[in-house]
This record gives sequence, structure tokens and C-alpha cells, in this order.
Amino acid sequence: MFANFLSTICGSLLSVCVTALAAFAVTLIFRTSTTTNFAQGSISAFGCYVVAELLNKHGIPVWIGVFVGVAVGVLIGLFIDLVIFRNGRSVNAVGKQIITMGIVSLFFGGIPLVFGTPERIPFEPFYNFVKARTDANVTLQAFGGRISITKHALICLAITIVVLSVLFVLLKYSKWGLGVRATASNEFTAELMGIDTRVITAASWSIAGALGVLAAVMYAGGGTTISPSYMTTIQVNAFLAGILGGFSTFYGPVIGAVLIPVAASCVGFLANFGLYNISRWQMVIVYVLMLIVILIKPAGLFGKRTLKKV
Repeated sequence: MFANFLSTICGSLLSVCVTALAAFAVTLIFRTSTTTNFAQGSISAFGCYVVAELLNKHGIPVWIGVFVGVAVGVLIGLFIDLVIFRNGRSVNAVGKQIITMGIVSLFFGGIPLVFGTPERIPFEPFYNFVKARTDANVTLQAFGGRISITKHALICLAITIVVLSVLFVLLKYSKWGLGVRATASNEFTAELMGIDTRVITAASWSIAGALGVLAAVMYAGGGTTISPSYMTTIQVNAFLAGILGGFSTFYGPVIGAVLIPVAASCVGFLANFGLYNISRWQMVIVYVLMLIVILIKPAGLFGKRTLKKV
């Protein structure tokens, strides 16, 4: 039974990886630009459509297509910061959120114009490429049973660990990381200290765009078909992960991104004990549990309360 439980948890690895990358991207924008980026999912979907277009119609090798898609995410992030947000720095937080919602509308309308029909299209070349090399699952004999993990999930887990580890090391030890932490603490004070906060925010938007596209491609590589809104659920879970873990830290949302899919898998596992209809309610149950946690710790599991002197 415990082996079945572990196998169920392992089944959520891909969701964990995708949500963790998306949560870090959302947190990076939130900390440096003081806004909740509602356009993160649509930016990711657009980059994934670029990759799919290169693979489907032009026969570009998979890894080159992924590289181009990530580069498109970087350029979109730069454009949003340089052209839109830089001219609206004086806008309050609510106004910035409305701007990102407008960007969502542009992408939802722009994707069908650029790529044709808005109907779901299979991301077949990448999926077939992955499946041809990772068709067999990794099966371990442990705890009196078999623990099965897809190779695609393991590959995505390795990529996610490497990417996030590099980013956290840079945040801790590089000048860019110092600039990000100073800007996140107080942008005005950071400027007084000689930090070019415009470069910091531009880099943050670029990295967030790249991470979003990478997450979208990984998600599609698991067999998911893509559409203009197919990353919306991941974006919502990324926001919830930030709330659960605490937006005042960079690692809190990533841990929250791990907890949400794992908790959903745990609730779904209860179906093995006769609760057959609980799968329909698993996300509702998870969200209720999150609400209870937030009521107890409003700043999140790892968040810190901000105290202001008056």
C-alpha cells in the first residue's frame, strides 16, 4: 500500500516541476515590479505555440525549437518591461494588475491571429520525441510493491532542479541577486544605493518569460494539448503557491508549488479506500486546506510580517 502511495506521489512530479518554475517566475515579477503578473500563463502559451509551430510546420530539431521558444519568452518579457511598465512606473499596484490583464487579452486574441485556429492542437513532435526516448517508465521495487515514475517526469525534475538551483545561487551570491534583493526590499532605497533598478526589473521580466515558456514546453511534453488558455490552471496554482509559501521570500512559493500537487495526489489516493468520488473534489479539498493554513498564517508558511514604523 505504501508503494502505491509513493507511486501516486511520483505521478505528480511533472505538475510539481511546472508549477515550481511558474511560481518562481511570478514571485520574481511580484518582488521586483510590485505587481501580480496575470499574463504569465498567456506569455508561456505563446512561447509554446512558437515551439510547436517550428516543430510541426518547419521540422526544426526539438532542442533548437525549445531554445527559440525560450528566447521568445525573454524578448516578450523585455518588451513588456521596456515599453509598457517602464512608462507606467507611477501606476499603483492595482493599475499594474489591470495592465497585465490587458496583456492577457492581447495574447488570447493574438495567438489565433498568428498561429491560426484557437482550437487545441496536439504538440505531437515534441511529445513523440520524448515518448520515443522515454516510453518505458522507471520502475523500482520497494516497500513490498512497485514504484513507477515516467522518464519524462524525471527529466523535467532534473531540469527544474538545475535551473532553480542556478537561480537561487545567483540570487544569493551574484551582483544581480543583490540588486534583486535590494529592489525587492525597497526600490527607492536601492536606487539611492546606486543600483540600476531598471536593469533589474528588465532582467526579472526576461527570466520570468523564459521560465514560463520552459514550463509550458515541459507541460506539453507530457502529452497535454495546447491552447491559448492551457497554462491558466498552472498560473493559478503558481499564485496559490506564492500565497501558501509566502510572497515575501523567494523559496516559499517554490515549496508551496511542491505542496499543492502533492496534496492533490494524496487526496486522490483516498479513492483507494472506497472514497471513489473524492477525485472530483480533490482540488476543492486542497484549496480548503490552504484557506485554513492562510487563516492561521496570513503571511504564508514561510512569509514574514512587514512591520512599519510610524
